[in-house]
Amino acid sequence: MMATTRGSLLRNWVGAGTSPVDWCEDNYTVTPHIAEFVNTISNVLFLIVPAACTHLWASYAKHVSRGIHVVWIFFTVIGLSSAYFHATLSLLGQLLDELSILWVLMVSYALFTPVQYRPKYLRTNQKLFLGAMSLLACLITASAFVQPAVNCYALFLVGAPAVTMLVVEVRAAREPTVTRLGFITLCALGLATTAWVGDKFLCALWRALNIAVLHGLWHVLIFVSAYMTQVLFCYIHAYQDVPESLPVLRYWPPKKSWGLPYVYCQIYSHDKTP
Repeated sequence: MMATTRGSLLRNWVGAGTSPVDWCEDNYTVTPHIAEFVNTISNVLFLIVPAACTHLWASYAKHVSRGIHVVWIFFTVIGLSSAYFHATLSLLGQLLDELSILWVLMVSYALFTPVQYRPKYLRTNQKLFLGAMSLLACLITASAFVQPAVNCYALFLVGAPAVTMLVVEVRAAREPTVTRLGFITLCALGLATTAWVGDKFLCALWRALNIAVLHGLWHVLIFVSAYMTQVLFCYIHAYQDVPESLPVLRYWPPKKSWGLPYVYCQIYSHDKTP
């Protein structure tokens, strides 16, 4: 009897279609093994780009924060978790997807929030600030199991402070490269949000037009905007709080004003990254 109960509980977590969330894309239309094909494969950027970041961000990791590599690990986890969720539409996949997003946000807040935006009593104590953010992350994680159907909306609220700080910093920036990247980032974020909302609330329209793939487009756009947001916050944090690192924005391929942006610390004299 107990074995039957445990098996039933397991199926409720990992069984296909056990998630209360089902996006607009028709299920199992390409292969019987993947529920939402486009939504699954559109996570590929989360797997490819972080691998390149290990080298590009070497100077930043050495002179500002090694925690940047933790962020790239979480980006990869997001890609894997999201692909698993959309391939199975399981409750476990949904929670892994959403909680990995939550934790990359909280890690970024903990490590790269400029000191001026932190509570006054936490500005001079990094360990206490990390502890407070970790506690908050654990509390939000626990709440995610209460009503999984509303988690996606809650994540927008968790990300709202980052967007607010980004707007303030971009408007105040005097460096043209920062202003340009900030403008592109906010535009990408706006397009991503539009795609998410359209897929969520206008599904009948897109299905009638036979283009119910907006959530897949969201994956691409949110990766672009999330990565560039991370770049900007890393630059702002280094520029304001670790100015001796002499941070500059660079792009790969080298000697271009477009491409994959990253932060390079000029005092890293032995870095051979172009």
